[in-house]
Amino acid sequence: MSEFKVGLLAIVAIAMGVFMSLKITSNQSGFGDYTKYRTIITDAAGIFPKTPIKVAGINAGRIHKIELLGHQALITFEVLNSIKITKSSILRIKTIGFLGDKYIDIYVGDQADGRLAENELIPAQMAGGLEDLTKDASEIMADLKAIMGSIKDTLTPSHGESPIKKIVKNLQDITDNIKDVTGSAKRIITDNEQRLANAIRNLDKMMASLAFQLDPNESGSLITDFKKVGPILDNVNSATADLKTILADLKAGKGTVGKLLRDEEVIDQVSETLSGVNKLVNKVNIIRTELSLYSGVNTETDGQTGINLNLFPAPERFYKLGIVTSEFGPEKERLITTTNRSDGGSETVLLRQEKDKNSFKFNVQIGRRIHDFGLRAGLFESSGGVGIDYYLTSWGAKFSFEAFDYSREFGPNLRLLSEIEIWNIFYGRLAFEDLVSKVQQQSMTIGAGLRFTDEDLKGLIGFFF
Repeated sequence: MSEFKVGLLAIVAIAMGVFMSLKITSNQSGFGDYTKYRTIITDAAGIFPKTPIKVAGINAGRIHKIELLGHQALITFEVLNSIKITKSSILRIKTIGFLGDKYIDIYVGDQADGRLAENELIPAQMAGGLEDLTKDASEIMADLKAIMGSIKDTLTPSHGESPIKKIVKNLQDITDNIKDVTGSAKRIITDNEQRLANAIRNLDKMMASLAFQLDPNESGSLITDFKKVGPILDNVNSATADLKTILADLKAGKGTVGKLLRDEEVIDQVSETLSGVNKLVNKVNIIRTELSLYSGVNTETDGQTGINLNLFPAPERFYKLGIVTSEFGPEKERLITTTNRSDGGSETVLLRQEKDKNSFKFNVQIGRRIHDFGLRAGLFESSGGVGIDYYLTSWGAKFSFEAFDYSREFGPNLRLLSEIEIWNIFYGRLAFEDLVSKVQQQSMTIGAGLRFTDEDLKGLIGFFF
């Protein structure tokens, strides 16, 4: 009776957890009538059944099914009937944050175009993400490297005369020309002394006028009016000085940008680093996780509780890790022989029945999904076994058949299991245990659980932290 109370308490705790999780994972589209539509994209990496479908930034639908169509991905999804999807609507695949979390955004076109019929295709556009940005950065680095190579070849060519030598030679020619001009000017001054005297007198008058215009104490002088724009000139001078300092540092190879402009090895290292970061981000981005918790009551034994973590590095491959605690297990017979020395060595044989009641059992499985079927192999509750899954996506259900825990006396434990999504993250669980038991130990386990995807876990983490 106490075990029944424990099981009942576990169910109450799960119900409370459902209420809290529903409050946290409010990013679902909610109840209502839906209309199915389809779209075709070239790359479905990072898109899963829980990927949000938004209109104007608000959740408005849910993904029904993702399947392979030739070399492209066909996505079937549902949108609330209250939202009018017109014939000119466009679907975009967008990303959020550094890790590139994806969601589907529908741009609703002109309302005058009329509602799009059910099961019709909506054109899809792939929005730019971190991968495109990294690619553009790599191309810019390559162009910058080519430019620096061209500058280097221009200043120090491997053949021919150096441009610097040519400049020095041109300066020498200019100096000789200045000397000739100076000699000509001297002869002109000698021949025009009177004209020069008149020019000097005119220059004195001009200097007097200039002194008046530059005198800050004279009302109406040019310098008095010029003071009004003095602060602007000060800012210009300050900016010019800062620019000269920056250019000098770049020329000397100081700072990160200066090293990039002068050191080709640094450019190569930056390009390799960006490529490595891009690969790492892509690997992390495509990994999907799913955490499930469940608890139930067995008709023959006590309760059963478990937790499983599913990792999906690719849509067709997954790994399952879990811990199960239960009182369920086959009975075993043990013969115990004792010898009585006092009456001449007679033997007594006792037959004892024992039941395996491991406190914890472990699941470590590797699986592969082929369309609507999945195959698993590995440890099933701490014993070797295999399993077959069938996914009924339209019902949100999964049906499984598992064979494990084989022994000669009792045969294998054959389990028929079904899990059906009831609402949001809440699902029901029904299992028929030990179907071909040789000692008539068939039983049934009824339970319920919670299933969290990446989006749900992010909501929980954001709520607590």
